[in-house]
Amino acid sequence: MVIRAHPKLLVFPIVTGLLTLVIALFFFAPVLVVLVAPHWIQGGTLQAIADRVGFMRFRPGASFNFAIQPIGTLILAGIYLLNMFLATLSSVAFNSEILEALSDRPVSIRHGIDAACRRWKSVLLWSLLAGSVGLVIRALEERFAFLGRLVAGLIGLAWSVASIFAIPILVRETTISNPFEVLSKSARTIKATWGEMLAGYLGMQGTNLLFLWGSILLWVVTGTTAILLSNPWVLLVAGVPWVLCLVAYSYLSGIASRVYLCALYLYASEGVVPGPYDASMMTMAFKMKKSREHAS
Repeated sequence: MVIRAHPKLLVFPIVTGLLTLVIALFFFAPVLVVLVAPHWIQGGTLQAIADRVGFMRFRPGASFNFAIQPIGTLILAGIYLLNMFLATLSSVAFNSEILEALSDRPVSIRHGIDAACRRWKSVLLWSLLAGSVGLVIRALEERFAFLGRLVAGLIGLAWSVASIFAIPILVRETTISNPFEVLSKSARTIKATWGEMLAGYLGMQGTNLLFLWGSILLWVVTGTTAILLSNPWVLLVAGVPWVLCLVAYSYLSGIASRVYLCALYLYASEGVVPGPYDASMMTMAFKMKKSREHAS
């Protein structure tokens, strides 16, 4: 198994996530202070800076004492896009090392970060596109009520599906910088691997169902025991390990699904069957797809 052979993959998202959080908080902190506790900075240096750049204006007697100005909206949008950039950079670093592991090469946190930083221009362009799509979806949800939420949901679903291979492409395709070209290649890869993606999805759903039924059984037994013993502490004793297992399962399944998607990308784009996977598993859906095309 890839994760077992390369345990650093388990800590990689935590390390890059913490680094991203620290950098993001550096930019977010002043804005959060202004929005959450405006009385802390009223009449102070931060307020003077906010007034000078037109970020916010003080409104005496109002329940919320500050109104965001147009330039403030641009500042918040810039911080949002910066956060998108850092998150994408982190994902590129992680996927870079997953691809290294699938090629049976050593995994290194430093190497992943270096690989992502070398692709910073492509990452920035993709972040601008992804961030813009996110802002459009949010605007539709807020402006057009139920219909807007429905349309935004469909757009969000289409975007999530079409861009699912975007991060491996950013890692592997060093000659591609145009974000629309990245999106186009991701969509073509999806078309080529729909069978394997469906098989992988069904496999993960099966595991999720096992976890769900196991959880239901646990809580039925625990609830019955608590009633028979008239002791609610039984629920706490069972609940804490269950929550820990839920967090661990969600974390591991997220990493496993990302490893599987990277393996699919390698097979679809380069014809390489990663070591931990079997060739018949990768080619089965392709054969099914071809037989259906001939039958039609």
